[in-house]
Amino acid sequence: MKLFIQRHAKTDQYSESGKDFDRKLLAKGINQAIELGTYFKEHQIDPALIYCSTSARTRQTATLIQKNQLFSSKIQFLDSIYLCERDELLRLLWSLQDQESLLIIGHNNGISDLASYFLDEFVELRTGEFIQIDFELDTWKETSQGLGIVKNRFRPEV
Repeated sequence: MKLFIQRHAKTDQYSESGKDFDRKLLAKGINQAIELGTYFKEHQIDPALIYCSTSARTRQTATLIQKNQLFSSKIQFLDSIYLCERDELLRLLWSLQDQESLLIIGHNNGISDLASYFLDEFVELRTGEFIQIDFELDTWKETSQGLGIVKNRFRPEV
């Protein structure tokens, strides 16, 4: 089983509305997301299921990655993973049935905490950073602390 975790690309610190949820990507973030799409395509990263936070910055990141890497799965936008903690992401994973691979596009600290949990070491995903964690297990319910193996990690430096 494969878990792909993607932190949204580089964002503006402020939004016109003043709400964190509405923050958009900076020019650097747009370039990062475009490069990520190319990277995903070159490395044949095409998850069976894609969950993305509903914030402006994660939606933009997902859309720009999708432009270069036409995923066979549709992106599902979930309010529940906007700024959520690791436990919410674990509940989501453990509820999955037959999906062999999952991509989560989200936010810190939740996604870094999730990676840290599965790898049993501190992981701090920076903006635009991607990590692939593989499991030699049959179901998502079997995943637990320290059972993941890093197979791929990438951050565009544009």
